[in-house]
Amino acid sequence: MDPKGFTERLRASLAEFSPPVRSLLDVDFYKFTMGQLIYHYFPHTEVAFRLIVRDAKISLTEFVGEEDLRWCLDHAMGLRFSVDELGFLRKTDIGGKSMFRDRYINFLRDFRLPPYQLKMADGTIELVFSGCWPKVSPWETIALAIVSELYYRGVLRHTSSETLEKIYERAEARLRNKLEKLATNPHIKFADFGQRRRHSFLWQEHVVGLCRDTLGRQFTGTSNTYLAWRHNLPAIGTNAHELPMVMTALASSDEKMREAQYRVLELWQTIYGQDLRIFLPDTYGSEQFFAGAPEWLADWRGQRQDSGDPKTEGERYTNWLREHGTDPAERLTIFSDGLDAEAMADIGAHFEGKHRYAYGWGTLFTNDFTGCDPDNPNLRPFSMVCKVASVHGQPCVKLSNNIAKATGPAEDVQRYLRVFGNKGRADQPVLV
Repeated sequence: MDPKGFTERLRASLAEFSPPVRSLLDVDFYKFTMGQLIYHYFPHTEVAFRLIVRDAKISLTEFVGEEDLRWCLDHAMGLRFSVDELGFLRKTDIGGKSMFRDRYINFLRDFRLPPYQLKMADGTIELVFSGCWPKVSPWETIALAIVSELYYRGVLRHTSSETLEKIYERAEARLRNKLEKLATNPHIKFADFGQRRRHSFLWQEHVVGLCRDTLGRQFTGTSNTYLAWRHNLPAIGTNAHELPMVMTALASSDEKMREAQYRVLELWQTIYGQDLRIFLPDTYGSEQFFAGAPEWLADWRGQRQDSGDPKTEGERYTNWLREHGTDPAERLTIFSDGLDAEAMADIGAHFEGKHRYAYGWGTLFTNDFTGCDPDNPNLRPFSMVCKVASVHGQPCVKLSNNIAKATGPAEDVQRYLRVFGNKGRADQPVLV
């Protein structure tokens, strides 16, 4: 990378106030895979999503102006899918056939994001998106990318060009050092999962291109649908916590609440068949999930691990597979919780030859700038999510393997703990 050239591009972007999100494809790919299921089964379900900043030391309003944020959110509301963008989705295949049905593509043809509710005060941003689920869901990763980039633009607003060049030189050197370590472990394969809390669109595009050009097959693709389209990369993504969170909140009894996490997977299998069968077990704790998991789940390709200790959670799955007569070496865990290069190497060494593994590398791939400007402590990643908060006015809850990642009103969290239990959950620090 030419740091001076990159800095000039950044300055030009800021001078023109380019929007952080410029396409409706600039979302995590699971917004489309989940979106098709949601559109098919829940077209009129009313939900609300809410921005949540987990890092109490972050003052967003110090660096994110309300006028700028409204302009960027309004710009996103004005976006439409182009013919070429829809063509990319239509050509995305699974098992030799189109992943997305004509009915869903036709829905996207006229798609527009619904309005938002915004209030800024006391260092916080209260940002809510509400409406019918198929239209509201894409706001999740779009809003996160917008808020994240505006924050870092604010943090760097008064930085000189000379210092900016040094910052990007250091960030580039750090990234290349990580990639060199990964290159010495060719069994490590990873995808970019860094869209939601990226430093900026330009930086994510740069690091994705760097991996594509230097790591070959070790780099398996990106969850950013726009970058996958523009750079001829595989689009990576399956499902997230919002599906079981909504279906559980809609359940009419404790028993049906416990069943909802498996009913989600039945619907998923109906839509996508055998080729996209990756499940996410930790919405209400992985220990209870596997204790009640149906036998047929052993036939699925694998799991995604998104909370808890990765080795513990990987072993939990492999033990369950053995108990159900399946060789763990034939199944896969995709690790995706706050990863960095050393952690990936350590996890791989633990499971090598015993269990298949891959990685979704997120925030510390697209936003590792800590210390790149020693005089600017605000230039660091922080934990921020946008979660489904309610369905038809009923609160939605996530428990997680990590107590610190739980979301939902305190009284409802306690009610869910009575239903699902607390086994296997632990309080762990959340960096990103």
